[in-house]
Amino acid sequence: MTTLTNGVVLPPLPRGGEGWGEGARRAQATGNSQHLNHKNTAPNRITVKLLLIAASLVWTNSALASPSLAEIDRLRMHADAGRDDRALDALLASARAGSADAQRAAGEALLNRVDQVRAAEGMRWLERAASQNDIRAMILLGKAWLFGSLTASRAPDAKKARLWFERAQPSVNAQAAYYMGLIEKGGYGSAANPARAAEHFRLSAQQGLPEAMYLLGNAYASGEGVDSDPREAMRWYLRAAAFEHPQAIQELAHAFARGDTLLPQSEFQAEQMRRAVEHALRHPKAAP
Repeated sequence: MTTLTNGVVLPPLPRGGEGWGEGARRAQATGNSQHLNHKNTAPNRITVKLLLIAASLVWTNSALASPSLAEIDRLRMHADAGRDDRALDALLASARAGSADAQRAAGEALLNRVDQVRAAEGMRWLERAASQNDIRAMILLGKAWLFGSLTASRAPDAKKARLWFERAQPSVNAQAAYYMGLIEKGGYGSAANPARAAEHFRLSAQQGLPEAMYLLGNAYASGEGVDSDPREAMRWYLRAAAFEHPQAIQELAHAFARGDTLLPQSEFQAEQMRRAVEHALRHPKAAP
């Protein structure tokens, strides 16, 4: 067996008396060994070895052109926070080759550049990824339109944002449901709809998003879009707090301090919750 420097293992080359061509196989079948002399076999062996090496190089180049999702994510982090142009170029090469993951990663990295031209290019790459049904690209496009960008001169557009979040299927996507809830809650140029906002937050919370759990708790606490229910509000605060959501933990601290709903009065527990809030704020989690 032959192992190349890239780790590819080649099959063993033929030994003396074995041939690769049809003529050699006929010679073996008839026992005519004169076709298998050293002069005929050696060039054959060299040619086959070169072909196998060439094939392995083609395979290697193909693998490099299609990096794994972990490699793409690593390149995105270097291109984004590290502002590494070589990493960005590698992402763009894979994006041009048609990788939806690379298109999304390149788009996300470009969106975070202060250059208006680069940001516009990032939007185009995200749209190409979304055209391949990349849900994460749809979410990024929705957020880009919902919040806009001063550096990229992109004004917020809730209508465009809504279209992208709807394409991301809120019924099965926690992030899409959460942002649809924000749009319904805030109105964003149209009348707010608290009931629909609460329903979207419920969809998102049931899929495990702590930000939605907290906002659903607020809805039950205030009776906004749902019937007021302090006990149900506290249940959602407890669930969000389990994910170290700082505002939800703060609500628990207040509840322990005053002693109401599901929690008995306990200054000790209230102090523990305050410390937990400090910890959560020192270790913030990424926005959904």
